[in-house]
Amino acid sequence: MNDKNKYDVIIIGGGASGLFCAASYGKLVKGLILERSDSAGKKLLMSGNGQCNVTHGGDIKEFIKHYGENGKKIRSVLYPFNNQRTVDFFEARGISLFERQDGKVFPTSLDAQDILSMLKDCSSGNGFEVSYGRCVCKIEYSGGKYEVLCSDLKHERLIKYSADKVVVAAGGCSYPSTGSDGSIFQVLEELGLEIISVRPSLVPIFVQDYPYSSLSGTSFSPASVTVNGRENRDDLLITHTNFSGPAVINISRYVKAGDKMLINYFPGKSFEEILSEFKKNVPKSSKQTAGFLLEYLGTGVSKRFIEKICERAEIAENQKASALTGSQLKKLAELLTRDTFSVSGTGGFNTAMATAGGVALTEVNLKNMECKKYPGLFFIGEVLDVDGDTGGYNLQFAWSSGYLAGNVSG
Repeated sequence: MNDKNKYDVIIIGGGASGLFCAASYGKLVKGLILERSDSAGKKLLMSGNGQCNVTHGGDIKEFIKHYGENGKKIRSVLYPFNNQRTVDFFEARGISLFERQDGKVFPTSLDAQDILSMLKDCSSGNGFEVSYGRCVCKIEYSGGKYEVLCSDLKHERLIKYSADKVVVAAGGCSYPSTGSDGSIFQVLEELGLEIISVRPSLVPIFVQDYPYSSLSGTSFSPASVTVNGRENRDDLLITHTNFSGPAVINISRYVKAGDKMLINYFPGKSFEEILSEFKKNVPKSSKQTAGFLLEYLGTGVSKRFIEKICERAEIAENQKASALTGSQLKKLAELLTRDTFSVSGTGGFNTAMATAGGVALTEVNLKNMECKKYPGLFFIGEVLDVDGDTGGYNLQFAWSSGYLAGNVSG
């Protein structure tokens, strides 16, 4: 093998976790980042709608509940390089950050390109170069060394690299156009590693007989969404074809076709409370039904949404509120506080912000991200069976795991 293809460290994947591992690496090395696409950090540039929600504020202990069932298992990953250390890292390298009222932390410039440029500069400063258009086909381990066989997608040839240490940061399957198409999992299965079946996470939810196609852009802050006994209270967005927004996408990892989904658009009030107040106030009202509901529900409620609710309750636009029957009041209260839908499916990997599933956590020493079966082989970021809520949690896991793989030994 040509000596120029021999490295101290090879990182597979030039996304958030891979770049951060290189940017924060504990010593100067001869390192290589293998990136499948034609540029690094494509998905990072998309995060936070291009503004890059780098982490979340508050106590790191509060993060655990935002990673589903595996949250408690990754304390040893999140705590050593926590959200405050993340902020310190970026600000020490010239990236000013600020925390929004909702706890999300962004660069002051609101430009993800600033984050990406800094990570690339720091990676280069630590001795890492990047090779683009490299699809990893095979990883072999022998005599304490790794050989990584790649397909050169541009020149249609095979290239072999070697290294003492390999860090797999190839991502999952979300947004495959950015380079993370899931092909790495077959390579890892050939090493005898357990891969938890992957599925889209942080996706919109589609329902049967969706009634709100004409109300795209209507939002509620907050709303309550409940599926299979799990409730999530956050912002809800109505789109042309589905329900979205944090209230929906954060619960999507637990949803399958056929499930019942309940929505309370005004979670400060229950069905019983609204029905009781309707019965008390409707007889006194001189307004038409839509006008009464708008007055009752307060400012910020979409008139078009209320008109659609009346339509779904089969109430005429000009019907006086005082003439509403008991069954009509009950129907209105149900639609507002426990609107029930049958789930037809969720968004696919093309719309998924994250991937659920991946390399089983039982395969990894979670104190340093090293594979238990193969010394010198590490796993970080979305390639692992970890997916967090929206709001900076997935990027925090990328930073935390990337840091450990580059700085903690033994």
